[in-house]
This record gives sequence, structure tokens and C-alpha cells, in this order.
Amino acid sequence: MYLSKSIQYVIAKKINPDNLKDALVEVRYTQGISPELMLGFVSSILAPLGYQYLPVPNQNINIALNNNQQIAFGLGSNSGGFLLKTIIRIQFIANQIIFNCLADKYAGWEKYSQIISTIISSLFDKKAIKDFNRISIRYISEFKNIDIYQGIKGTIDISNAGLKLDNSILRLVDESDNLKTYVILTNKAKRISQSPQGQKIIEASLVDINVYENFNPVSDLNILRNKLNQIHTKQKEVFFGLINNDFLDKLNPEY
Repeated sequence: MYLSKSIQYVIAKKINPDNLKDALVEVRYTQGISPELMLGFVSSILAPLGYQYLPVPNQNINIALNNNQQIAFGLGSNSGGFLLKTIIRIQFIANQIIFNCLADKYAGWEKYSQIISTIISSLFDKKAIKDFNRISIRYISEFKNIDIYQGIKGTIDISNAGLKLDNSILRLVDESDNLKTYVILTNKAKRISQSPQGQKIIEASLVDINVYENFNPVSDLNILRNKLNQIHTKQKEVFFGLINNDFLDKLNPEY
């Protein structure tokens, strides 16, 4: 299903709480040094800024066979681990740098984008990165005990087919311009929630919005910052253009 261009919306500055589980920003680049040296070089640059390197441990998968036999496969990680500082986690994979705010600790776009810009500028100034060719911003919001289809503009009615919308997924797409947009709505999925009282099963709906742009390589950091802000603005426009006013009012918006 494709996103409509005629959606009318009001852009709020923020909602309270933000309900974000992931705030992923991916920047793809051309490396200025060999891949084998990249992670160590980056760690040496970011350590003085307060980032701690956390390796990803190897994992084993056990597969049961007949006659009570098992085979264990060791899975090494090629992700290289994470660099972590308070609320920000950074991961380097091949020619990508992926930023994320830790769950329930979103810093707000102004602060978050400043952190991203500072780190990218440091890597660029040290010649670790030559240029940039793609930006993706993917925000995933979780709403507990909410029928997300009741919160969006328009209606979905499949009652005549004898089907239910609980634990269903709807995918929306807009590929009409340079900014590609993918929206995945997950409705009333059941998951296990951890609490001091133990585990319990809850129902939660997800709004997953991914906006990205591929572009010719650029080495001007001002252009990169402008693209980051444009893509973030598009992501917000899609979110607030998707939900209806009744649902928006329940999210405690600030303007």
C-alpha cells in the first residue's frame, strides 16, 4: 500500500512520553583507511570523547539431532561491537555507522543530531571517512494496549472476510521522490515484558518509520547535516500525517 500525498497533519514538537524504542540513524560512507584498521582507529578517536568499546561476544547455536545428539555451531560476530556513552550507542558495520539512543532515553533531535554531527566531523577530520552516500533514519515507537489501526487516518475493514486485525502487520510505501519512505504498522502483538514482579505478556502496537536517501558521494559536512535534518523532518511529517487527531491528543503533544 502506498502513502497518500494528500494527508493533512499538524507537526508537534514532541509527544510525552516519546514511546520510542529505537531511534536509528545510519550514515554510509567511503572509508579513508583499510577496513581492518577502521574499528581500532575509530575507537582511539572516540575514547577521548567518553565512548567505551563493548565487543559483541560469540554465541553458540545448538541443533538437536536424532538419538539425543546435538551439533553446536559457533557464531562469531562481524559487527565489531559497540561504542557506548550514557544514552548513545554507535556501531560500525562495513561502510556504515549506525547511531541509536538507548530505549526510553531519547535525547531529542536537536541534541541527538549535534552528537551525530560531532562524531562524524571527528572521523572526517581524521581522514577515516572520505565521503558520504546514504542516510537512513528509522524510528520505532511502541504503544501498549492500543489498536493502532484505530489511531490512524482512514479505516481498515475486513470484517466481511471473517478475519481479525489483532497481531497483524500493514506495510506502507512511498517511493515517489529522492526520499524513500517505508512504514510498518504492527497491531496488538503479544510480547513478554520484564518487570520487578517478573514476566508478563502484554499487547503492544508498533509504528516503524524508515526514511532514507541514496545520493552521489558528498564530502561537504554542511550538505550532510542539511540532509540529516531534511530526512528527520520527513520522518516526523509521515508520523504526524499518519495518526488521527483523537490519537494525537492522547499522546500529549507539545507545539
